[in-house]
Amino acid sequence: MLPGSMSSCANIRKRIPASIAMQLFWAEYLEMTAGAFTLLFFAYVSLLITWPIFLWLEKATPAHTNTPHSNYSLNWKITWSNLLLAPCFVALMVWATVYVAGMTGLPRLSLPTSELSVGIPVLDIILQGSVIFFTACFLLEFSYYWWHRAQHQIPVLWELHKLHHSDENLNATTIYRSHFLEPTGQALFRGLTIGLIFDTTESPQTILAIVAAGLLPAIWDYFIHANVRIDALHRLLPFFSIPQYHWIHHSKLPQHRDKNFAIFLPMFDIAFGTYYRSKMDEYPPTGLSSGEKIESLWKAHTGPFTAWAQMLKNRKIPIPDKHPN
Repeated sequence: MLPGSMSSCANIRKRIPASIAMQLFWAEYLEMTAGAFTLLFFAYVSLLITWPIFLWLEKATPAHTNTPHSNYSLNWKITWSNLLLAPCFVALMVWATVYVAGMTGLPRLSLPTSELSVGIPVLDIILQGSVIFFTACFLLEFSYYWWHRAQHQIPVLWELHKLHHSDENLNATTIYRSHFLEPTGQALFRGLTIGLIFDTTESPQTILAIVAAGLLPAIWDYFIHANVRIDALHRLLPFFSIPQYHWIHHSKLPQHRDKNFAIFLPMFDIAFGTYYRSKMDEYPPTGLSSGEKIESLWKAHTGPFTAWAQMLKNRKIPIPDKHPN
């Protein structure tokens, strides 16, 4: 279901009996769960399809020694188990975010992309879709920067995110080595950024461009996690991220802590004081500086809940000793 129609449903729900409202909720929720499953499925399959290329690069020009098979195995287990676990939580967050936006009347900026026209239908679709695509890419990067930074500075969120940073053999499959609740937080931040700006009911190319902005740049995201060293790419800094740029972010050394949060555009790190320009041959060890290792699917999924329970037991939220950036 599209956000625009959900806002209408939110207003209608004020005037209908609770039983019918619950039926509407389940219909919307199940539809959103299916949509979240579909998006994650295509994202994971896109990595699976392109993985042979990354494997070849990692063998041809590795930054560090080759990745052990056990690492690939665990990362893929986490990835596909998340496909089963994550969608229901993502859908709930999307539903709640749009419902609250509709109930509270949060402002919505509906970009007048339909007015961008050269008078030729095919070119109009390309023009309008391109404007939305690049705008969405920029806004998604901006929102993800702050979500990513929050994950490193708020202990409760760090317990979710540290699974991703626990990989001591950085490689393309590290991208989806993350807890199944992480996409839920991303849905909140990106939904507030994109969902309140674009009217996805305006035209088909709008929703397609937004989806493309979320999926197409993912290929570069896989690449910057890969175990590759291509010195010629160093020239792209500080205009665009490269594998070495993100390698610094995964470093366990103290001088790299809280650096290089951006995925595509270092301009955000430069603007907000978190930029670190690496030397040509700087490829530090990765993983958790605490020395903690996460080597099983069970620990990957249950680790945050164990940590949160300990926080509640101690009646305080501790600051992590040393997280890896």
